[in-house]
Amino acid sequence: MTKRDVMIDILTSRREMNLSLFDEDEENEQAEEGMPSLEDLLKNVTGELPEPTEMLMEGKLLTTEYRVELIYAESELTGMQGSMTDIGFDRANPNLVSMMRTGPVRTAMTFEEGKRHICLYNTPFSEFEVCVRTLKVNNRLLEENRLELDYLIEIHGAQAEHCKMTVTLRPGTEIF
Repeated sequence: MTKRDVMIDILTSRREMNLSLFDEDEENEQAEEGMPSLEDLLKNVTGELPEPTEMLMEGKLLTTEYRVELIYAESELTGMQGSMTDIGFDRANPNLVSMMRTGPVRTAMTFEEGKRHICLYNTPFSEFEVCVRTLKVNNRLLEENRLELDYLIEIHGAQAEHCKMTVTLRPGTEIF
C-alpha cells in the first residue's frame, strides 16, 4: 500500500429539481421497475447549474494494486466538521465510486452511472433515507488527477437536487 499527503480541490454545485427519485408504490426500495427512465430524468435536468463552491483541503491518497482511496477531513464550511470522507474505487471498475463518511455525519453513497442507490444519512439530529441517481461518472483520477460526478439526490420527503462534484488532485500529486 502506498500512502501520501495530497492537496484536494473540490468543486460542487447544486440546484433544486422538481422530481422525485423515490417510488412510493415499490415495496423493494432497490427495485428499478417503476422508476422514471434515465431519459425522463434527463429531460428535467436542463439549464446551467449555479457557480460552483470551491474547497481546498489536505488529504491522504491511498493506493494498492487493486484500490484507490482519497481520505479527507470535512470542514466547518461543509457543515460536517469532525467527519471524515473516503472516496474510493476499485482499479478494475473505476466508474463505480463509493463515498463513505464517518464521524458525527455518517453515510455510505454509491455512484454508478445510470443506476439508483438508496442509503442512510445519519446526522447528530436525525437519520434520513437518501436516494442517489447517478447521471455520469467521469473517473480520470489515475490518468489526469480528476474525478467528476453528476448526480441527482433526494432526501426522502424533501426536494431533489441536481449536483455536480469535481475532485481534482493539485499538481505534483502522483498516482502509481
